[in-house]
Amino acid sequence: MNISFLKEKGSKYIVVALVGLLILVMCIPTGTGVTQMVQEETEDSDGALEAQLEHVLSSMEGVGDVEVMITTEGSKESVFGTEKTGEKVCGVVVVAEGAGNATVNARISEAVKALFSIDVHKISIVKMRSQEGHK
Repeated sequence: MNISFLKEKGSKYIVVALVGLLILVMCIPTGTGVTQMVQEETEDSDGALEAQLEHVLSSMEGVGDVEVMITTEGSKESVFGTEKTGEKVCGVVVVAEGAGNATVNARISEAVKALFSIDVHKISIVKMRSQEGHK
């Protein structure tokens, strides 16, 4: 038997096996792509919520210009073997021109509370600084 032939043939099989193993490892999903997509969708939905809330609040009498920030927490429910992903609003900050008025603050607070079903202590309303003094 020619041993050099077996060594040469065996090394080819090892190389082919290692290349196959490398391809197999590269094809195994890691899940980071899905996580990133969910995170991007969450950020987009937060932006849409903020824009909608800004539109609603700015149309209220006495509120004026508004900027809003909403923090959310992802939640996953498992019901009868199916998973449902949702967002829970954890807190809302509203910066509004008319926030110096107690009546306006109360109306903003009630609107946010009604829209997101969150407690009042999770809503912060502050007066927007004047644009004239800060140019």
